[in-house]
Amino acid sequence: MKDIENRVNLSAYKKEMKEVLQRIVKAMPAYKELLFFVKCVVNHYLTDLEKNKADIVVIGSNIPEELVLVSGKMPYWILGGSRVSSMWADDIVPRDTDPVSRSGLGYILSGFAEKSLILIPLVSDSTRKLAYILKSRGLKVHTFHFPPVKDAESLLEWRRQYELCRDAVALHLKRPLTKRVLQKSQEQILMVKRQIQDFMEISQSTMSGSSRMFILGSYYCTDNLSEWSFQLECLTARLRKEQKHQNNEKSKVLLLGSPVYFPNYKVPFLIEEAGLELFLQADYTTLSMQGCIGFESMQKELAPNTFYGHDTSPAYVKNNSLYERILKLLTEKEIDGVVYHVLKGQIEYDFELGRFEELFEKLDIPVFRLETDYNYQDIEQLRIRLEAFSEILNQRRYRRFGKETVAM
Repeated sequence: MKDIENRVNLSAYKKEMKEVLQRIVKAMPAYKELLFFVKCVVNHYLTDLEKNKADIVVIGSNIPEELVLVSGKMPYWILGGSRVSSMWADDIVPRDTDPVSRSGLGYILSGFAEKSLILIPLVSDSTRKLAYILKSRGLKVHTFHFPPVKDAESLLEWRRQYELCRDAVALHLKRPLTKRVLQKSQEQILMVKRQIQDFMEISQSTMSGSSRMFILGSYYCTDNLSEWSFQLECLTARLRKEQKHQNNEKSKVLLLGSPVYFPNYKVPFLIEEAGLELFLQADYTTLSMQGCIGFESMQKELAPNTFYGHDTSPAYVKNNSLYERILKLLTEKEIDGVVYHVLKGQIEYDFELGRFEELFEKLDIPVFRLETDYNYQDIEQLRIRLEAFSEILNQRRYRRFGKETVAM
């Protein structure tokens, strides 16, 4: 009976993945360069987890990448975006656990991480609960504590946590992680993030927001980072050459708050269905992939210090790094409105909203707070509210352009 239940769950999981993949691919331009990124996602999410055992499993995207890339191959990143896998953990976690943590736990319980080293960054109550549950089940877990306040003392604690994580990875891999090896890994990551920044600049006017989000997300699905970077460079060159611009009449929105992970693209799909252009996504995962402000300084000082100084994860009581990044985006880019996404259970993102609302009011940018989870019962209600927000932004845009036309 249990085997039948597991097969039904796996069937529903594969169906969820394939439905979103088909929708994403259908909306993409017919470029052969995109095939590589689709294959990365398919191989990652639809692989036979029973046969493909991972040496290192990373929960979320908060662990400094060089610590997990030194083995010479990519670890298995679990971001947690599946509605089906979140249901696999319903009987294990408390009700207030957010859907991202539920989904991640569901993946791990599928059995492929039994001999893996599982790295968990402690950035919220949910990740602490997740670490406790996995340890109690006898799995090999190493936690990475994030100090809640950034100062001279917490920097020392951060360095200590970094060294402990490096030692745990080295012990598990049974090989020393020298400074030279780590530096080489850091240099590779720096090159990849330069390429990501280039792609983001070119693709903002040539691809839909959900398509860009999908391609960036494939970063956590590849098993060959060098090849992924090369393919992204090829795609960027193609986009630069084609220069097929999107409809400039749409209102441009910035998506903030809780990160959106494949396959749960409910929010970006709704934004685009409402007639809005998902111009930028600036959650923690996306920002960390693009590097920090002035991230060239990583060559001049210790990379872990730079990572911590510019880290925008939800671990901090006052997230100044995130605030500075958003302020920079809003002053440099033409943004008509902000959609602030909050997943139920991720209250840490609500703590930042009040501060951002003051900034948006000062810059005269409307903001729409959207709270949801991984279920689809609220989708029509959200659609109606987003369409109303879209109408407000469109009216403001028409009035502004109308005045500019008269002035000319």
